[in-house]
Amino acid sequence: MSFSRRLLQNLTIGFLLVIQLLPVVFAEVPLVAFEANYELFYGKLKAANAQLSLSQSGNNWRWLLTTQPKGLASLLTSKNPYSETIFARVDGNHRIQELIIADDAEKAKEVETAKFDWNSAQVETMRKEVTNNLPLTGDVYDNLSIHLFSAKMLDENLPQASVEFYYKGRVVKSELKQLDKTSLTLNEKDVEVMVVEQSVQDSSTKYTYYYDPGTPFIPMKIVTGKPDKKATTWLYVPAK
Repeated sequence: MSFSRRLLQNLTIGFLLVIQLLPVVFAEVPLVAFEANYELFYGKLKAANAQLSLSQSGNNWRWLLTTQPKGLASLLTSKNPYSETIFARVDGNHRIQELIIADDAEKAKEVETAKFDWNSAQVETMRKEVTNNLPLTGDVYDNLSIHLFSAKMLDENLPQASVEFYYKGRVVKSELKQLDKTSLTLNEKDVEVMVVEQSVQDSSTKYTYYYDPGTPFIPMKIVTGKPDKKATTWLYVPAK
């Protein structure tokens, strides 16, 4: 696999990065609209800037993630990976309605979509121009909505949990566990953070999320990678 293709894959998958089905109403951790900026590093190389946002329109909420290659990476590709997840309150729960993943936000060429029909308990997926219909047997999360489940884990002090997870056109099992607290230096300020590690069925990629307890579903740092590959690191950039 070429460096540019592998980089785009890490940037897109590593943080798709941005949540699809919420099985409970988060009374203790209310949803709040926000925008958060990040710097992305592939190993030690700065590869991109990114923005993650959560916004509300009526009964719908929308997660949006955009990335823009920088430095050497911008010489290897001009694509700006993009993803969004839309969810709404259904029968007292927040449930994903649709997700879109594109390899270029400006051209809006869709690489992957998923449309969830909770009345018929099915999800219609399209990945790499191949469509499929999958049964839904329970609550489902994705790489964006997982941050809200992490907030639930931290709020209820759950040491570990197992969830259904949408991943590359399939619904698979995913395991999450809390790790020891640590501290991050952000804008020359030390911040104590909670840490959640995630693994996904049939994947060797690990995801490690670092959260400020004051903003529990906005990651301060994300590290993703396989054991034998360079890691992709997302670092939160505090607003000035």
